[in-house]
Formats: sequence, C-alpha cells, structure tokens
Amino acid sequence: MTVCCFNKEKISRLKRVVETTNCSNEVKLHKALANEKRQIVLHILQEEPCCVCDLAHILNCPVPNISQYLKILGEVKLVCSEQKGKFIIYNITEKAKDILSNTPKWM
Repeated sequence: MTVCCFNKEKISRLKRVVETTNCSNEVKLHKALANEKRQIVLHILQEEPCCVCDLAHILNCPVPNISQYLKILGEVKLVCSEQKGKFIIYNITEKAKDILSNTPKWM
C-alpha cells in the first residue's frame, strides 16, 4: 500500500495557479524599486515635480543616468512626464504614492 503524504486534489489545483500566473509585471516593478537611486528619485518627486537636470544636480549624478532611472520607473508606471516649454517635467504617479505610503516604517 502506497501512502501519500500530500493532498493530490490540492496539489493539482495549486499547480494550475502556477501555470496560469504571469508575474512578469510584478517582477519588473520589484526590479525598478530595487535600486536605491531610483527610490531616492521617487522620494524627491514626491516632494516636487522636477526635470532631469534638477534631479541630476540634486543627486550629483550624470543626466544620462537620471534619464535611465526615469525610463525604468516610467515603464512600470511609477513616474509620468509632462512637456512644459522645452523641458520635460517628471512627477510620481498615484501608484508610486501608494507604494511609498505603504512602506513599513521598520525598513
């Protein structure tokens, strides 16, 4: 007699969850948030919208680096941009505000 130490129906049902779940957007979001400079950019933008050159001066970082941070944050809908004259002004989205406000205080 074979003894089964797990619930076959439960395992079968949960395997379907694994097969039908696509976490690629969640993974992209977590990767975007995993970089300290990108997190700092979000906190700065939470205080006030800025252009790339403002952020570069604040962070003492090259403009291309800041542009790359903003591109990655934009791909996961954490920042948005608006053209104002010859400048592009970046701001955080409601999604980013929710994430920043739900960060545990012990982190």
